[in-house]
Amino acid sequence: MNETDAYLQRHYWTADRLATACGLEIVQLDTLLAHGLVPAPSYVVGADGSLQSAAFGDFPEAGATPGRYFHPDTVAWVARAHEAIAQEGPDAARATLERRFRHNFAIALADLDRSLVRLPDSFDNQGAPLAACLDARTADAWDAFGQGIFGLCVASPATEQAIATKEILQEALTALRERHLQRAFAADIDGAATRALIARYARAAMPFSPLEYPRSSRKRLVEDFAAALDAAASRPESSAPHLPGSPAAT
Repeated sequence: MNETDAYLQRHYWTADRLATACGLEIVQLDTLLAHGLVPAPSYVVGADGSLQSAAFGDFPEAGATPGRYFHPDTVAWVARAHEAIAQEGPDAARATLERRFRHNFAIALADLDRSLVRLPDSFDNQGAPLAACLDARTADAWDAFGQGIFGLCVASPATEQAIATKEILQEALTALRERHLQRAFAADIDGAATRALIARYARAAMPFSPLEYPRSSRKRLVEDFAAALDAAASRPESSAPHLPGSPAAT
């Protein structure tokens, strides 16, 4: 068993294992997948051992065990799919699930706008939603959800809140890292607060497979950014006062 195979076996369930955990026959799970009622597998390994990642594409020589691999938290979404079918019928279930997901994702974003970092593209200074941009955000999130991307990158993608939190932490840290790279960071951003965001992001994100890790947000925003902060802090001229409105200032 190579490292990629070990990663999949440790963190993911095959379609058969997911179906069993949900009390389903594999054909029933396949029907839910075919109708877009549950997230697609995050990884698909072919008979030749090649791996297809929902986020990073194809890795022809992965050498992993063939199968479709799902995050274990997919169980929660299977249960919600059955609930929607029972309440709305099979034909209306997908629209119901999309409406609920996007509604709950928007609520999560509003909470994060208040408590974590401002989202000026989606909410005004009073916290009122900016409909067009917020709608685009929730639509993009629903698409990524259906493709199995969040099962690949979010540590516990069982709720819209958990998914949104990881996504917004990633956005915030990406912006801070860009400022750091442009040498516009140390003058007005709290390094301790940034480290706290990095630690929170590390908890919210998956470790990523060995094949994906070099290209992952986790490497950029946890390993590389933390190392850059350490290097900057070791320079005598480095300073890091609080950023007004940052999590450390509230």
